[in-house]
Amino acid sequence: MFFGKNKEKLSVESVDVKVDTFEMINIKDSRVVYINGAGKLKTFFSDGYYPTKIRLNGIPLVRINSPYCPTSNSLLATGYGIENANCQELMEIQKEINADFISLENSIKAMEPLLKLFETGFYLIAEAECYPTDGNGNFFWNIPNEFTDSPATGLAYLEDSDTYCVFNQPVYLYPTQTTDCYNEERVKYYINKFNNADNNEPRAIVYNFGGFINFIIDGHHKACAAALLGKSLKCLLIIKGEYSKNYGEDNQIFLNFLSSNIRKEDIPIKYQPFLKEKEKNWGSILINEGTVNKRQWENKYTNSSKKYPSLIEYATKVDDLIYDSIEITDKLINHCLTNFDENSQIKARKIFNNLEFLNVEKAKDFAVRYVKASLKQEISSKLKLVIYNFLVNIKNNTEVEQIFIDYIVYNEDRDDTVLELVNSYWK
Repeated sequence: MFFGKNKEKLSVESVDVKVDTFEMINIKDSRVVYINGAGKLKTFFSDGYYPTKIRLNGIPLVRINSPYCPTSNSLLATGYGIENANCQELMEIQKEINADFISLENSIKAMEPLLKLFETGFYLIAEAECYPTDGNGNFFWNIPNEFTDSPATGLAYLEDSDTYCVFNQPVYLYPTQTTDCYNEERVKYYINKFNNADNNEPRAIVYNFGGFINFIIDGHHKACAAALLGKSLKCLLIIKGEYSKNYGEDNQIFLNFLSSNIRKEDIPIKYQPFLKEKEKNWGSILINEGTVNKRQWENKYTNSSKKYPSLIEYATKVDDLIYDSIEITDKLINHCLTNFDENSQIKARKIFNNLEFLNVEKAKDFAVRYVKASLKQEISSKLKLVIYNFLVNIKNNTEVEQIFIDYIVYNEDRDDTVLELVNSYWK
């Protein structure tokens, strides 16, 4: 059995174990903790082993209707609003968590009152960058209250890759707070903070429940500010560890954090007895409809999702970086700047995705050279969107501005999907 739920024994302990999060490209740093928790924030199951709702102090935050096939999409619906959960612990940490970021360790310490509300078990707490969209073209807070298919809960299938599919990439966001709490002045406050921060801006707190999607525990206004700025949102990402066992010859036991696995023998001996299959929380509660989204969102918000990669675009980026990477050489770059057939365009995309991840300045140089060289060539709109989405965020740059002017002048297709993006550069 795990530790008892005696309130005096609730604790958050750092576990000295390394986790390889290389495959989750949005994670920058991470720590494993063992929480002896009160179980006030947990997932309830019904009708098999598929989650049906996540509750905080008994209040449903998110509802999930999962198919029997774990590789298929789930239906998501909102709950009753996290502000109605009467969570004093969340209020207790507001001052520290909304202050400038110092370090991951400092943030974990500040979050302890909240973390002690979780179910007992192992958790990965990570610095991560997430997008304020659901990965399906919607601003994160502008989602239906009723059950709706959510592609970000399943696998991303890639047509032109040997990888076939990508999964378990915790990058998109889902709300838990009702829009009644929206405060425009608070959004303006965070826009100012983000514009004047040097990587120390306050972090949002998000919790992953599988696939590509995380729900926001704290940080809805931070996410709004990021959306208006067209930036990713820096988050403190919480991922619950899951027990798994290889029933082959070695009967190996693992602790899984989405795409990262730790063998039992690599965990400190002190914690190994607590690595075992946990009983599911069973319980049902009838909810006719959620109440989170009650607002008519302005175009500046609803259009913000265009600034971020869709599920397939992000999965393609992961595939290019992790599963189907290429060696970038000057010879390959020069080839892609002089050849624009389909295969060369795929290589150009891989070059750009890798450079954007590894060296932003080199990515900028390649993007500028590529769009100049390919201006009068037949280039796929998907590739153009990837590169022009990057360039549109480089403001007050005469070279980039001239690139966009040239695109408008030479473009004869007024319905071109890239044209709207190019025109937005001056807004």
